[in-house]
Amino acid sequence: MGNELISAVNQICAEHGVNPDIVFTALQTAVADAYKKENGEETKVKVEIDRLTGAFHMYIVKEVVKTVSDDKNELSLADAKKFSKEVKVGDELEIEIPVGSLGRIAAQAAKYTVMGKIRDAEREAVVEFYSQRLGEIVTGKIQGVRAGLVLVELEKGVGEMPENEQIKAEFYEIGKRYRFLVKELINEENNRHVILSRSDEGFVKALFAMEVPEISNDQVEIKGIARFAGMRSKVAVSSNQDGLDPQGACIGQRGMRINAIMNELGEEKVDIVKWDLDIIEYIKNALSPASVLKVLYNHARSSAVVVVPEDQLSLAIGREGTNVRLASLLTGVEISVVQEGEEPKEKAELKPAKEKEVKAEKKVVAKKATVKKTTVKKAAVKKAVKK
Repeated sequence: MGNELISAVNQICAEHGVNPDIVFTALQTAVADAYKKENGEETKVKVEIDRLTGAFHMYIVKEVVKTVSDDKNELSLADAKKFSKEVKVGDELEIEIPVGSLGRIAAQAAKYTVMGKIRDAEREAVVEFYSQRLGEIVTGKIQGVRAGLVLVELEKGVGEMPENEQIKAEFYEIGKRYRFLVKELINEENNRHVILSRSDEGFVKALFAMEVPEISNDQVEIKGIARFAGMRSKVAVSSNQDGLDPQGACIGQRGMRINAIMNELGEEKVDIVKWDLDIIEYIKNALSPASVLKVLYNHARSSAVVVVPEDQLSLAIGREGTNVRLASLLTGVEISVVQEGEEPKEKAELKPAKEKEVKAEKKVVAKKATVKKTTVKKAAVKKAVKK
């Protein structure tokens, strides 16, 4: 039986990529729990398995007392002397019992418990594997869809893409390969999952890092992303190297780089916006491709009224307000767009940021730009209970 047990454990571990110690520990715990179910939960039982020979030993643990009040957990000193002459009151005595005394039902329960532990250990290994790839792009094949949850076969294990992480307009064909962002890891006992996303802003950022070498080597920096997944995104970029056009680097020769990104996003359009420390200029850039005549900025309210030519009004607002809403999200400023001649009368309250403040901030940024950035911030492993 010992050799058969060792062979079975080794086979399971090889198939599932699980450490044998996890299986042996789970088996010991499962057998002990099964015995308690048949003989009372208060029973103290200890199970040992020899990792080399597979020899199986089970012990009842009893406390040596003068007067027995609990037959299951206590043993009189006189009876204890039959097992060991050196035993004394207060000691715990381990009495070996036949493994065969474990009933068939209890043994079956132990088997199910062990298999559950093995599956959990397998999921834990998968979560650990992808903990090094948080915030990165992975490729996977659609395995199936269950109650809105997309199951994805990955390089190792299976990932999950909840409904709120999917692009609404996309249809996920079973067997087809897609790219995904490793967004989150849930790592609790019996609740371990790799959460994937295609709708998160981080997915767009990771795609740019893959397609634009200047971003991965810190020559170009993504300052912000605003996204309506499946519809439109705006990406603000700046250069950390004199003479390097950040927008041109992201677009690539003949649009090759941006086209590769947009092909992955399907119907989604991507605007590459030049970031600027001057909030007025940043707002103008964020509303591209519309032309802006002037920006009336209210610093106290963090709001702005943008004046555009009449023929640019619909372009500045965008379909269903998409362009102006994305610009607001990108800049962090509440933006309203009006056509020329309809700007508000309270111009005294609406003015650009102070010129001295802008110049001072630009000096600070220019100084920081000389230090090469090497740190990439990644999401922490999130622990959550899945309901």
